[in-house]
Amino acid sequence: MSVTKNWLRLSFALLWRAFLLFQIFGLVFGVLLGKLLLPSSFVILIKPTILYGSLALVVVIAEAGFKLNLLQCIFGKRLNLSKPQWRMCALSLALLLATMAVLSVAVAFSTPFDFWLYYKVFGSPVIFVAGIFAISWIAISKTSIHQ
Repeated sequence: MSVTKNWLRLSFALLWRAFLLFQIFGLVFGVLLGKLLLPSSFVILIKPTILYGSLALVVVIAEAGFKLNLLQCIFGKRLNLSKPQWRMCALSLALLLATMAVLSVAVAFSTPFDFWLYYKVFGSPVIFVAGIFAISWIAISKTSIHQ
């Protein structure tokens, strides 16, 4: 298979795994946060930041502390990635989520609410998808270099 075909296959495979992980965590997080905090404009603005940051922390703690790769746990055996590649993907996902958390808080408190809303609905998913594609490109390029 060509590098581009492998890259696209890995990109979409990582994308749905990361999206599923994000949705499961977001659902649990949303229920817990909804029970603990009363909805206010501040909570609405800061919720994505807390979600991205806490998921990044969970991914890093699971990978570094417990040697559990959350991306690999979601049908990861179907992808032919080595342990170092899985580790790089998980830690890169954590870095992507941490970057999105910082960007989200910066947009939330430095721009008008309308702009933040457009960023949350359109910008944030585009950054997430582009980041996953970049992570898979790095994983494929490391495979090509080592083979």
